[in-house]
Amino acid sequence: MQLLLIRHAESENNAKPVHARVCDPSITARGRLQADCLGKWMSGLAIDQLITSPFLRTLETTRFVLQHAHTAPRRYPIAVWHDVFENGGCYHGHHEKNFRGAEGLGREAIHSFFRDISDQLPDREPPPLTVDSEIQSDGWWGGRDPESPDQMRARSRSVIERFENTFPQRPSHEPRSLSTDPVVVLIAHADFLREMLSLMLAGTVAMESVGPIPNTSVTSLQWSTTGWKLDSLNSVTHLPPRLVTGHQAMLS
Repeated sequence: MQLLLIRHAESENNAKPVHARVCDPSITARGRLQADCLGKWMSGLAIDQLITSPFLRTLETTRFVLQHAHTAPRRYPIAVWHDVFENGGCYHGHHEKNFRGAEGLGREAIHSFFRDISDQLPDREPPPLTVDSEIQSDGWWGGRDPESPDQMRARSRSVIERFENTFPQRPSHEPRSLSTDPVVVLIAHADFLREMLSLMLAGTVAMESVGPIPNTSVTSLQWSTTGWKLDSLNSVTHLPPRLVTGHQAMLS
């Protein structure tokens, strides 16, 4: 498997001070330009599966990927996984003393989001969509308390195992040029991606020396019988310099 880890486009929270942030923001005007550049770049890839978190900012980033597919979006079958959300989950408040759980988008709202994309592309078949059964009508987070750092680390480990169990390994002796590896894309969040990478690359890459993860940056890894191998980290070659954001601070 070739796995592309992509941070969502700039969200309204990324562009605001902490006290002004909301529980589930949209992407900004600049974020839409970033996502547009990402979608154009991804249109040249033969993707087998695209996975996104249920947060609005990742879904909106995914919208541009689908809009730029040169062929019918069946090229990009979509899965919304319940367990690839950002550190803490979906919640109101800006300090642990006033945190309170929010609902997050519900199952029907997510299906409606993708139906709207299909309505905007009437000449194309709608993408096959799978939404995890854990995402119910009352919202994917359901008003729970914020997740702890230890819980996020355990969840990151379980998501890595989910990838490893869902998609096949490439034999380590097989040349990549002859490989039939699936190409899998995950559009998720900075802190969560950082945690995943710290576990995948433990002993080979010191994540504290890597720096922040820019919006729509692309990290490429290979999953083979020898484990995880990093091909490229935080690439933003699809963006003009004026659109590179999130590279000066770690923001969700």
